[in-house]
Amino acid sequence: MSAASDANTTSGALLLVSKRPHSDAVESCAKLCETLWSPSPYQDFNAGLNSSLSYEVFAGRFPPDQLFWSTTEERRVSWRGHRKWYQCQAIDVHGHYHKVNCNARLPALCTHSAPASTDVFADTSTPRQVAQTVGQQTLIGYRDFYTFQFHGVRFAEEPERFTYSTVYTNATGTNPAIDPAPECLQAPNNGSTDCLFLNIWTTFLPATQKPPKKKLKPVMVYIYGGGFATGSASNPTNDGGNQASRGDVVVVDIAYRLNTLGFLALDDGVHNGNYWISDLISGLEWVQKYISAFGGDREHVMIFGESAGAQSVQALLASPKAIGLFRGAIMQSQYFQPYVPLQQAISQTTSKILNETGCNSSPDVLACVQAYNATALINLSTNFNFPVVDGTYLTSPYINLNSSAANKQSSSVVVMTGVNRDEEGILIPLIPSTNLSESIFKQGYNNATNAAIFENIEDFPLGTGPKFNNTPVNQVFNTTVRVATDRGFRCSDEFTAIAAASTGIWPRVYFYEFNRTYQEPDYNTTGVCGAPITATHPYGDPELEYFKCHAGELPISFGTFARSRYAERDAHDIPFSQLVVDYWTSFARNLDPNPNLDYLRARGYWESLAAIEALGPWQPVDAIKPELMLLQPQSTMAPFPDEAQCAVLGQPFDALLK
Repeated sequence: MSAASDANTTSGALLLVSKRPHSDAVESCAKLCETLWSPSPYQDFNAGLNSSLSYEVFAGRFPPDQLFWSTTEERRVSWRGHRKWYQCQAIDVHGHYHKVNCNARLPALCTHSAPASTDVFADTSTPRQVAQTVGQQTLIGYRDFYTFQFHGVRFAEEPERFTYSTVYTNATGTNPAIDPAPECLQAPNNGSTDCLFLNIWTTFLPATQKPPKKKLKPVMVYIYGGGFATGSASNPTNDGGNQASRGDVVVVDIAYRLNTLGFLALDDGVHNGNYWISDLISGLEWVQKYISAFGGDREHVMIFGESAGAQSVQALLASPKAIGLFRGAIMQSQYFQPYVPLQQAISQTTSKILNETGCNSSPDVLACVQAYNATALINLSTNFNFPVVDGTYLTSPYINLNSSAANKQSSSVVVMTGVNRDEEGILIPLIPSTNLSESIFKQGYNNATNAAIFENIEDFPLGTGPKFNNTPVNQVFNTTVRVATDRGFRCSDEFTAIAAASTGIWPRVYFYEFNRTYQEPDYNTTGVCGAPITATHPYGDPELEYFKCHAGELPISFGTFARSRYAERDAHDIPFSQLVVDYWTSFARNLDPNPNLDYLRARGYWESLAAIEALGPWQPVDAIKPELMLLQPQSTMAPFPDEAQCAVLGQPFDALLK
């Protein structure tokens, strides 16, 4: 274990940023259980180190003529037989070697022998461990090939049940940060009630907790989904290592309380629900206070989340309590769920929970539910897992997008949002019926919605199922999925983006739709969300038709499908994922998903560069003629889809502008 202060992981080497004499460089590398970098059959300068150093110059961290200590060679030199000194070897950003006085002060390149981690393997042994001072504590994390990682870092102490969390600032001593953050307790009996921890991935560990701003990197704080009932900051799919490494950002995955434990509102005027959002705000406050110790810039924090995580992002956008804690946001597959008035939630949901627990007859209702077994509480037939209008954290039934609300009721920041084409393909049952009416009626829509659909059935024609499963059942299911996706995701996301673009409360809003996904094998219960398997594509051919379902973009946007040992399906899988990561991390750096082309050249991201040059820029939403980026190997801008269908479903594009 060693301090890795002012160390930067690069492709092929560890870069020690602080300038030092050659002997100190040798010693510093040795403390990391490494040696000074030198070329070998296993260490080729042109296999990535060239681009890494070129990027350091591009980013303004070093001048173009900067030299770096490399190899341990020393040579004594005499001048006219009177003066003797040692010469050592340094390398420039082009891979050329130079003889330099060993007492010169230069940054250094160390070997980087730590292996890449996977979803089932990480070398956390002592030689890979690193110590970093954070506030009054020292955290022991570790490094892999891509990043420095600190897992299970406490950001809030366990609050008393049904109370609001506060940021934890009293940590002292030396604390391990090796094991992933625990899940928050969820059914049937997984996780812990003491769960307010976060995980961090960074490529840079500064020598001081307040490094120069030019050295700091943008921060991406991820909020997981799971219907506010399940989920984990330590899910391997949302591992932040590849985003941090490829995008030159710091990634943080944050936890929050789930289910009734995170949401139950009581009728006492004090315990008003929304405890989960207090957890997220505490985590963001921790980031503001301490992220510079991990090389992150507190003034460049972007939040992003998927599904219930996207709902959480929107709630943070809508919350007066969160204003100023972030400057950008991405909402991935946000579903339509207006916030429930407090008294309505108490009447309809809290009362049922109090009846089931027997606490309705207790003289002290709060003490009763606080004492009730936590596991039994989340396994009741009634769950409280939705946001409420409590008047403090959330003040209106939906995010206030009026221009007058900017930075008063709602955050005014740049936003990116979007959907997968067939979100509901995994969320609604595949009903074994060839009767469209029967299939739609069994989705449980109210009579008015059903009537509107069938009065305008020409807007919802029978679709075609995947080519290798184009059965009458799947033709009906295709249409049912379209209706459900429009009603649950697409229409509300579209009318929200249009309203924000119209009022200007979000200075810019970018929209996307994924037309290529990679469904996790364990999350494909309907069996239609995976690419069709063929003789030439044993892992599925994503160029053929299939349902692009909920959560299918996550392994792509995090760049983790290979890390999770999912097979590469075709030649487009990796470059497409790289392109999406480049879009996401560009948004974090610049509040614009369009990467700087010189940045791509400096990093050697040639395939993304070619794709973006061929496509042209991703344009922000125009409220009059809204367009989105259709994300696929040959991405393209396209008009917002299903305007007529959204109107039929009671969610017209101008829903928030009336």
